[in-house]
Amino acid sequence: MSTKVNFEKHCKEANEWLFEIGDRAGFPDRTDWAYGCLKTVLHTLRDRTTLEEVFQLSAQLPVLIRGIYFEGYKPFGKPDKLNAEKFMIRIREGLGNTNPITAEDAFRVILETLYDRTSVGEMDDIRGQMPKAIQKIWNKYRPLETESDWME
Repeated sequence: MSTKVNFEKHCKEANEWLFEIGDRAGFPDRTDWAYGCLKTVLHTLRDRTTLEEVFQLSAQLPVLIRGIYFEGYKPFGKPDKLNAEKFMIRIREGLGNTNPITAEDAFRVILETLYDRTSVGEMDDIRGQMPKAIQKIWNKYRPLETESDWME
């Protein structure tokens, strides 16, 4: 039995993510910078998240984005103990010196993209695992919805 893989479909999906991230960051033509944001923030979130939540989020990611997410992952000793300052430093360092997108903007645009393209419940589960100081940064970009928000 032969199964044909539609690799073009997977590339198209990944490119859609990168173009969306670039648009949100204000650099629609720089998919390289968008990729840097995506990879860095996904890895920082992944490394600060429990193994169970890592796999639950991965199940909702497109194939190539999932590959980026798991690139270099070492699940032993996770989640990493990062306070808010170290969390943002890790993002800043991951972006490097050639990417003009700030750590704060990278975190914001990736959160926005993840909330739009995966389930709100999964993202809120990951938020709930973060230390309060990281949740405070998260809430600045994506306030936690209340029950009254659902009823509107």
